[in-house]
Amino acid sequence: MPLPFLVGAAVVAAGVGIKKGLDAKEKNERANEIVYDANLAFKKAKERLENERKLLNRYLDDFAKFKLLIFTTQIKNLVSLLKHCKNSVNSILDHENIIFTEEEVKKLKVSVSNSIEIISGLEKGLQAGVLTAFGAYGSVGVLASASTGTAISTLSGAAATNATLAWLGGGSLAAGGFGMAGGMAVLGGLVAGPAIAITGLIMDSQAEENLTKAYEYESEVEKAIEKIEYSIEGFRILHKRIDELGNIINELANRFDNLIVKILNTALTKEDEEEYRKCICGSEDIDKLLIIGKNLKMALDIPLLDKDGNNNENFVRQIRRIEI
Repeated sequence: MPLPFLVGAAVVAAGVGIKKGLDAKEKNERANEIVYDANLAFKKAKERLENERKLLNRYLDDFAKFKLLIFTTQIKNLVSLLKHCKNSVNSILDHENIIFTEEEVKKLKVSVSNSIEIISGLEKGLQAGVLTAFGAYGSVGVLASASTGTAISTLSGAAATNATLAWLGGGSLAAGGFGMAGGMAVLGGLVAGPAIAITGLIMDSQAEENLTKAYEYESEVEKAIEKIEYSIEGFRILHKRIDELGNIINELANRFDNLIVKILNTALTKEDEEEYRKCICGSEDIDKLLIIGKNLKMALDIPLLDKDGNNNENFVRQIRRIEI
């Protein structure tokens, strides 16, 4: 027969064991809840990011098509006008205030030629990211390429990808972000946090450790979500900049068209070919047209992102240089 005090001690010990078991169960359940909620929040944040990224890429593609259209219409007409007036008595290039140099005219011709070639490539299904890059990086690097093949091979890889990765990484390394490497981590769903797998009832000390790890994991996920939100905000800023730059380009293109129609309508009243040429090249509106053309080209060249895929810090200053 067990002694009474030993029985009492056993009961107390059993009670303590049961309480610890219940505490461990509660802590493990709480840890699981924390991890589950964190994963759910991260999943939703990634879905928002992906939706914003797809929307931005469509925006960039449409913006690129719009710019290519300007190059193959207004800029093409500008090149034709410069060529037409080059050898006239009132040569545009001989004006006191030179607006276009011979070198600039050559570059314009290349830009128009390559724009037509890119459009032809797109019609053949050779898109491969070139539109996204052209929309994001401006026209200088893209249209300077010798051919569509060169442009596509250059832009469909690193350049097209970098257009979004730096934003996804929370900005450039210099700005305190994680750069393109961080962007790849976000795109791949990688979160720098402890992996937790909690199963069954275990000792209270281990349950406490699991709960601590769960809170650490939650903290890491919150940091990742903050980075995602930063990227989403960056995407939305780019949306606004595309709209702002697009409106400026559209306004300049309309003014260019209206003015060139006015000049041509006046010239068409001249029956003599030489008088026709003089009427166009010596028109009092020709300088206005060339100034608009130059500003239009400047606007087309403004990049939304720098070569590393980060926000163009000079965007506002470059926009203010455009005369409209």
